Formats: sequence, structure tokens, C-alpha cells
Amino acid sequence: MVTAPAYAQGGPEIDWTSWALSSALVIGLLLALGQLLRRLKLPALGGNRQLKVVSSLALGTKEKLVVVQVGKEQVLLGITPQNISHLGKLEQPLEIPKAKNGE
Repeated sequence: MVTAPAYAQGGPEIDWTSWALSSALVIGLLLALGQLLRRLKLPALGGNRQLKVVSSLALGTKEKLVVVQVGKEQVLLGITPQNISHLGKLEQPLEIPKAKNGE
């Protein structure tokens, strides 16, 4: 008498509802983590510590003025979706805000 191998006998039953709920939970957690990381705006690992945004002012929905600390000097930049323009160097640098709660 010849018996079929164990893998040919149908395999385990899959509870598709449980599988779908588990998959949806994992995907939801990944999406939530992605949104959290985007909102935190964490600096890239190994990023350049010599550049720092000192201040930013929105002028429209996609236009803004930004003061950036570059080494020991501060520069004013105009930013649009198509262009970044160097508007000048600040003769009197702005005060850099102190970090709160160890940030």
C-alpha cells in the first residue's frame, strides 16, 4: 500500500479572517509609524550638523523665507517649489532658540 506524503494531504487549515485582520493591523501600524516619523521631522542619521534652520516664515501655501545658520554666519533664503534663492547674508545674526526638554 502506497501512502501519500504529508505535504500532499492538504496542509493546515488557514483562518482567512484572522489572517486578514492580522495583516491589516501590521499594515496600519506601519502607516502610523511612517506618519509619526514624518511629523517628528527627525534629522537624517549622520546628517550635517553645520547647517541649522534658525527661523522660517510662510509667505503662501508653498513659498517661505528661511534663515539658515551655516557655520558662524546666517543667510536668508527664499524657497518656492521651483527654486531656492539666496537673498543675502544677515549682518546681525538672529538668536538661535534654545532647545526644550533635551531636544
